[in-house]
Amino acid sequence: MLQNKVLAVAAGAVALLSTNAWAQEGGAAATAATRNIQGYAAASFEAPVGFGASWGSVGVGAFAQTLDSTSDGAAGVSVGFGDADEYVGLETSAVFSSLTGRGSDDSFGDSGSFGLKIHTNLPGDAAFGVGVIGTGEWGSDTFKQANSSSVYAAVTKAVQLGNHVAILNIGVGDNVFNEPGKTTMGVFGSGAFYFTNWLSVIAEYTGRFTNAAISIAPLPQFVPLTITVGAINIGKRYGADVELGGTVGLGYNFK
Repeated sequence: MLQNKVLAVAAGAVALLSTNAWAQEGGAAATAATRNIQGYAAASFEAPVGFGASWGSVGVGAFAQTLDSTSDGAAGVSVGFGDADEYVGLETSAVFSSLTGRGSDDSFGDSGSFGLKIHTNLPGDAAFGVGVIGTGEWGSDTFKQANSSSVYAAVTKAVQLGNHVAILNIGVGDNVFNEPGKTTMGVFGSGAFYFTNWLSVIAEYTGRFTNAAISIAPLPQFVPLTITVGAINIGKRYGADVELGGTVGLGYNFK
């Protein structure tokens, strides 16, 4: 079960860095009247999305998750290249574990991995992305064994619902996005409903766990800060309890 938890931490840290990229790139909620907004609520919790960072976009974030009687997590940084509107964008990321050293043998930064996502924006406020997380691992053998790389593909679309927006996402992936021990591709998906640009509720299935979360950008006009808190494994699969997870991220576009 520890392997599942460590992988979920890594996936959450990476997902954090790009979940609101749809808004930065001109998604359905980013109308001309709202593009001066700095912060947006997240569109997913742990599931990757099709939107991603292009040139000029950078992000940093941290993900924490309860692990039995302790807590642990990861920190990440992401940098975008290319142009997803014209051709394709490339989102590069690095995840560093662990935040506290509890629940593992590592101190912060002793272990980590890289992620890549190639993505393109499609007509109708949609995007398609193909990526890998957990590649190029470094650090302890325990971390490497628990964090074999996972590839995925995701399609994401923003849907206008009156004065509100929903972000719908579906994808396939292996390893962390599938049942433990299975070598085939698993299916994951997520949905986010935006009450405003700065407040969303999220439901998702990661291929292993069903999660529910709420996301807020507390100072949307001034700071590109996003905070997301949610319940992980609400179905109590694999004999494990429901756990609490949270992300804090800063994203900025200097174009």
